[in-house]
Amino acid sequence: MQSRVPAVVSAKLAASKCKAKISNAMRILLGHTLPPRPDYGEAWVNAWLARLRMAGFDVHPFSLVLNEKRGIAYWSELDSLWRTGDRNLCELYNRLGERLRDFDVFICYNGANVHPGILESFPTFNVYACFDDPENTEHLSRPVAAAFDMALVGNLAELDRYRNWGVKFVHHWPHGFRFDDFDPALTRADILSGSRDVDVTLLCERVAPWRRERVDRFAARFPQGAYYGPGWPSGFLPEPARVPLLQRTKIGINIHNSTGPINFRTFYLPANGVMQICDNKSYLGGLFELGKEIAGYDTIEEAIELTRYYLDHDNERREIAARGFERAHRDYNEVAAFRRIADAIASRRYSKTPPGTAVPEFLARHRRNTLVPRLATLAAAPLTIPLRQLKRIAAAGRRRLARKYSNLTLRAALSRKK
Repeated sequence: MQSRVPAVVSAKLAASKCKAKISNAMRILLGHTLPPRPDYGEAWVNAWLARLRMAGFDVHPFSLVLNEKRGIAYWSELDSLWRTGDRNLCELYNRLGERLRDFDVFICYNGANVHPGILESFPTFNVYACFDDPENTEHLSRPVAAAFDMALVGNLAELDRYRNWGVKFVHHWPHGFRFDDFDPALTRADILSGSRDVDVTLLCERVAPWRRERVDRFAARFPQGAYYGPGWPSGFLPEPARVPLLQRTKIGINIHNSTGPINFRTFYLPANGVMQICDNKSYLGGLFELGKEIAGYDTIEEAIELTRYYLDHDNERREIAARGFERAHRDYNEVAAFRRIADAIASRRYSKTPPGTAVPEFLARHRRNTLVPRLATLAAAPLTIPLRQLKRIAAAGRRRLARKYSNLTLRAALSRKK
């Protein structure tokens, strides 16, 4: 996939018909916890930010990954590492503090690995971004978000939750779709008159127990559909096959874990001319016009009925898909999505008083103050580490057994329907 980037970036940015117009120029450092891998990893975020710089944004990446074995520390672990003055964590913050000297804004993009205790030493306007609510609210966002100057929330249904935590400024940051999520050759005329031979597609994980029952019920009603991802009998869909499959698909079903809409599917389905049927109907209208650009549902049975209806009423399906396509490319391409939050930051950013202590001196003092708990933690390590490992092994075994049983059940249901 990487070899396609240089040849198509400029064409797809032009296709978005969107230029960055920022009234208050800012240098933004975006800290992420994506691992060093080529798909949805560090290479992905680096390429994304490079394209945004081409569009006029002065935004640069910084890896907040702790180390090779531990990419993300959720709140209980992060707080423990901070309270004991963990060397790896402090070294990470020292490197971050050095980079922040040249920037106006810091965005904690994945919402992880930045403890509230370090923020007072940062000279920047600090922005918390999270796309994992409410499933990980207690372990990720709630303990830290209010310490930041602003929160950018991916889930449209969760904005008030952040306000109730006392976050000063809260804005919605839609995922949008990326340059490699679509083929710019697709036109509205293609959607209205072209041929599509896949009735239904769903690309998502089928591992989480709170979603598996719903996706299984839907798939059993439409066994002719294309279903790929972790936990599905068909396994993963190779990345080069994703866009071609989407542009052969009539209807894309979207099933969140809980509240939403939030995921990438919400935006890349219409970007490929797929008519989307999405849950979280009450908030979906904040992104697309219900009944005209998208169809929404509240229960899985309603989703099944809507899918049947639009498969039988192809002209209506095409009209909704075409309008959703136009809306997605106008408002939710990657430049438009980033411009939305850059404008929000520019409108709220203030001249921040430099902190009294620079990051290196702040961390040196913190290490001295946490010497006693750090020594106590090191003394207890031989007992606590094996226990954690045993718990992880037992949990992994339970998950493998659950997936094996659910796969057998789904295969049987699909076979009966066929």
